Amino acid sequence: MSKKHKKAKELVKKDEYKLEEALELLPKLSTSKFVGSIELTINFKLNDKQKKEGLRASVIFPNSFGEGKKVLVFTEKAKEKEAKDAGADFVGLEDFMKKIEGGWSEFDVAIATPSVMPQIAKLGKYLGQKGLMPNPKNQTVTNDLAKTVKMYKGGKKDFKMNEQGSIKLSFGKVDMTKEALTQNFQAFFKAISADLQKLRMESIKNIFLSPTMGPSLKLENSEIGLILDKE
Repeated sequence: MSKKHKKAKELVKKDEYKLEEALELLPKLSTSKFVGSIELTINFKLNDKQKKEGLRASVIFPNSFGEGKKVLVFTEKAKEKEAKDAGADFVGLEDFMKKIEGGWSEFDVAIATPSVMPQIAKLGKYLGQKGLMPNPKNQTVTNDLAKTVKMYKGGKKDFKMNEQGSIKLSFGKVDMTKEALTQNFQAFFKAISADLQKLRMESIKNIFLSPTMGPSLKLENSEIGLILDKE
């Protein structure tokens, strides 16, 4: 443990925090030289059936925090201009398929029109494990390229539960205001509210918040109840 981390750890005086308290303290806990992110980890207690069903959703944060997502669009020639005009970083088909098969993966989101899905199906073994394969569930298989590209460039973020029954994602930066972070935090819970109603509050084991580098803070169980009551 570095001296910086030890010093930051000394600022953590309680075992559990209210959301407002945690968001005020987190910037002081960041030990990175760069402007770090604020990370959310939510752990669930699930039965076998719930684990198989998992949880997958998307969120558009009301307050952008400049992650600069690079978007790749697979499409036919006729729709390439629409994708480029919307801000896509990479647009094409066969050339990018060959690059991906060769190990290239310098993009954060892959979007495809339905017409080319049969052609790119073979990329599943390269993109599937990374969660980058276009999927209708998160709207990355679409004919409305302009709308979808702009959503992802503007802050739309996909997330899913991992095999351990946890969700981890960034919802802001340590230099953002407490109000902006609170709004982004609430946007995340709104995005999964329908799933939480099915799982019930008892399915949430705990929630932790942490900077990219630095100690984490556990939210109070009562705070979790308040969050769910607002949905």
